[in-house]
Amino acid sequence: MGNSASEFHHHSGSNSKLSGDGSPSQSSHHVKNGSAASSPQHSDNLVKLAKILVAKTHAEDNLDGISENVFLKYICKANQPLGKRLFQYYLHTNFETERHGKHKKDHASPDLLTKAGFLSAANYFIGLITDAEQLEFFIKVYSKEKDKIEKNDVLDLVQSAYEMAKSAHRMCCLPDNILMAVVKAIMHGKESVNAKYLHSWICQHCPRLVMWMHRYITHMLTVGHRTIPLNTDEKEDDTDTPILDCEHTSTCINLHPALIWLLTCTLPTLYTKPQSKNVPPSHSIMTDPHVFIEKMISATSPTHWLPLYNSDTDGMSMNRFQHHVFGYNGPTLIFITAEDENMFCIAADDSWKDSKHFWGREHSYCLQLTPEYKVVESGPKILYFNLTSRGFPTGFQVGQDFTNRALTIDLDLTTVTYRGAPYKIQALEVWGCGTVEARDAQIELKKHEIRDTEKRKKINLNAVDWVDNPDRYLLELASSKPNYAQYDKKTQGKSSNT
Repeated sequence: MGNSASEFHHHSGSNSKLSGDGSPSQSSHHVKNGSAASSPQHSDNLVKLAKILVAKTHAEDNLDGISENVFLKYICKANQPLGKRLFQYYLHTNFETERHGKHKKDHASPDLLTKAGFLSAANYFIGLITDAEQLEFFIKVYSKEKDKIEKNDVLDLVQSAYEMAKSAHRMCCLPDNILMAVVKAIMHGKESVNAKYLHSWICQHCPRLVMWMHRYITHMLTVGHRTIPLNTDEKEDDTDTPILDCEHTSTCINLHPALIWLLTCTLPTLYTKPQSKNVPPSHSIMTDPHVFIEKMISATSPTHWLPLYNSDTDGMSMNRFQHHVFGYNGPTLIFITAEDENMFCIAADDSWKDSKHFWGREHSYCLQLTPEYKVVESGPKILYFNLTSRGFPTGFQVGQDFTNRALTIDLDLTTVTYRGAPYKIQALEVWGCGTVEARDAQIELKKHEIRDTEKRKKINLNAVDWVDNPDRYLLELASSKPNYAQYDKKTQGKSSNT
């Protein structure tokens, strides 16, 4: 068990080794080009799984090899359309020769996958380390290795990716309009696009789209043999599969699960990685693949997002926006819902500030969510918020091109202008994506401001020493000169009596 667990960590774990922008680290490439990619040996667990699948096929279908029925039932139960495409791709591709750029069909049987073919295909799949490699593989599967991919195949790819994430997080509802926003952005009204273009588009706009598909299949290939009862008459049970059973209670009740999933595929882990204090020690991760998979799930689940501002409940005004958002020291996401089914998201990786200068660090983003899903602009110093500096534009702006800002919002929060086209704002939400401590610090800051305000209200103007109080001098300098005669008379009266 030790060898297989460490091997699983070696392959699957590298998918979670992402740099700050969500891209794979250099160590991933080293592993791919190393012994893992070239070694003909298979892990003990993978060999056990192959034997079980062959036995199941013989018992259930009375055939020698691995049938599609058994593959779907025990390897890709969570999404059979994906399983069918994957099985057919495995069936018609020899992965031992694919590494050298050659392809050949397995002539042993047109409908059965041999044990050796399954082991080679599984090893190849597990060896896909980077996001780009995994994406390239799934595009080949869904395009049947053609240069062009049809619109329906693109939709099936996006839907399968979402279904796998939905299985992991127990989501509900079919998000037709949200998933179609991705397809619309990709297709541009065409019925087919070049597979290389699809790969490039996904890498730019949602690079971790196929992450859950790869992780689920990797999990089933590495420790899935535990979930398959050896006795075919025994009741099937998948309770040992943590990627299916891991539940999360998200605070994002107003956001559609598909939207949260897409943002998880797009935004850096700065926004989507929860801050958990109960991280399992590294030695337990190495010895138990189940613990490792649970850690992978939690590493990309935005269950820690907290609502900071909602225009429906907090009021639609810039003053209320400032009150609820300013002082939060962590990354934030703003969701803008506008007329004509337009929805935008602004990801700020820096604390909000009122300034005449553009601000924001390298992980600031502006996205259009619907009717097309895409990254509009990203990078440092693309955020601008000014209410007080005279002689400078006021309001909220996003984008580096001063002649054509990506997005602008007026002072009244009534209109959002996207690439020059104005839309009436219907709702505005802000979510905090930082640590729990960041939210607690903001609450304490608000309490401190309230205490200071109350304290200033309790200035005793009837005090005998008001004449010498420095606050009186400051008020007079500000040309605010109240009538102090009544206080001066009282003071003089008390002085004469003494």
